[in-house]
Amino acid sequence: MISFKELGLSPQIQQALDELGFDEPTPIQDQAIPELLGGHDVIGQAQTGTGKTAAFGLPLLQYLDPDNDEVQAVVLTPTRELCIQVTQALRSYAEHLDVEIVAVFGGAPIKSQQAQLRSGAHVVVATVGRMMDLMSRRSLVLTAARYIVLDEADEMLDLGFIEDVEKILRMCPSGRQTALFSATMPPPVKRLAESYMYDPTTISITPKTLTVDAIAQAFVEVGAKEKTAKLVELLKIEEPEQAIIFCRTKIGADRLEKTLKNKGLDVKALHGDMSQGSRDGVMIAFKDHRVRLLVATDIAARGLDIEHVTHVINFDVPASSEVYVHRIGRTGRVGRTGRAITFVTPAQREEIGRIERDVKTTIGEWETPEERLEHAPRPRRRERSKPVEEPSAPAKGNDDAAESTSEEPAEAKAEAPKVAKSNGPVKLFVNRGERSGITEEDLRWALREGAVLPEEAIHEINVLHRFSFVQVDSDKAEQTVEYLDGTKVKGKEIRLEVAKN
Repeated sequence: MISFKELGLSPQIQQALDELGFDEPTPIQDQAIPELLGGHDVIGQAQTGTGKTAAFGLPLLQYLDPDNDEVQAVVLTPTRELCIQVTQALRSYAEHLDVEIVAVFGGAPIKSQQAQLRSGAHVVVATVGRMMDLMSRRSLVLTAARYIVLDEADEMLDLGFIEDVEKILRMCPSGRQTALFSATMPPPVKRLAESYMYDPTTISITPKTLTVDAIAQAFVEVGAKEKTAKLVELLKIEEPEQAIIFCRTKIGADRLEKTLKNKGLDVKALHGDMSQGSRDGVMIAFKDHRVRLLVATDIAARGLDIEHVTHVINFDVPASSEVYVHRIGRTGRVGRTGRAITFVTPAQREEIGRIERDVKTTIGEWETPEERLEHAPRPRRRERSKPVEEPSAPAKGNDDAAESTSEEPAEAKAEAPKVAKSNGPVKLFVNRGERSGITEEDLRWALREGAVLPEEAIHEINVLHRFSFVQVDSDKAEQTVEYLDGTKVKGKEIRLEVAKN
């Protein structure tokens, strides 16, 4: 695997990447960045979460001329949420560049956006409708736009924007460089590429890369009339930190939200019939962790990139394997593990086999955390002559290794993460804090009983709002991570890793 330093990016961009902690490019970045830096048009078939914003954004920033105040690059997005997300990412990559990146989208005052454009914008990130509006008012001129990106092109098609996208492309210089990114490639998107791109290089990141490694997948077979009751039972057992529940229709999403609310669950709906203000309010609440469950349709959930979604539940079977991949990609973010659970009626049972064949994965029948633990191979290093028998002892809650499709032997899976040798205490990061009801005494007890540490091996414990830090003797750090990572404290699954400086 090459590093970003080998991709030929400018020192200013590389400095920003170093500060952001970017080291090795993802597959889409590894393949797309050299092609785009070489001046080629690129079609990238990849889902949100694969790093595609950096894949098209870094070459885009490399080509900008800070001394030219005209709009030199345009990124078209289907939704306001994705427009804001892309703008934030580009601004972070351009931290050490003297360039202006402006976001224009519906639902915000157009006059303030016009003022921003008059002040000078090197890059415009826009929703299709607002860009058409600004162009019709002559507030946005694209005669100098040499770099055009279409992000989530298939969703633009779903929302009926393809004709407007074509009008925008016709207003751009014929010598432009174009990048098109899409989770799927339906025929109208292919025709768009054939008509408006010049000899493009196609890069496809396969679903297997996106789903199998970090996401444990399962299905629940249940009668149509029992689905809601089974969902409530499953949510109680799984205890998701945050979950997205996918429905096929807007009416179905509204109905399920109402039913779950009546059951006393913390839930909001998100779909295309809601006003932009309502959608924004739901999204902000979900991102801020003020809502635990989101019932959403496929279009409404496009472009969501939220770190703490631990579960995706397909309440309705997805229409295709591509949609399945896109849905479950909402979990397992930023290196975390996640769970994807699909509900099927007896008549839909064969759909699971179809998805398994298309995605080249295995989807087992759903088991409770206790059943998963019971059926998991017991790692050798975790066998202890004197097991902890306290009723509230940390218990393995979500053993993702048990769900893995890898043929790796159990002995290899049991090996603990390597911890660098140190003379002083080693600081470990714990993903739970005060918000989860965890106290210093809870962690100290878990270290003593769950990780079998003597009191003198435990040093400072610092419990913060969302996470905690614990310090242990360096020769006990590996054992602590091995014994406690993935166990439960106060009914909450905890993850441990060596804290980064």
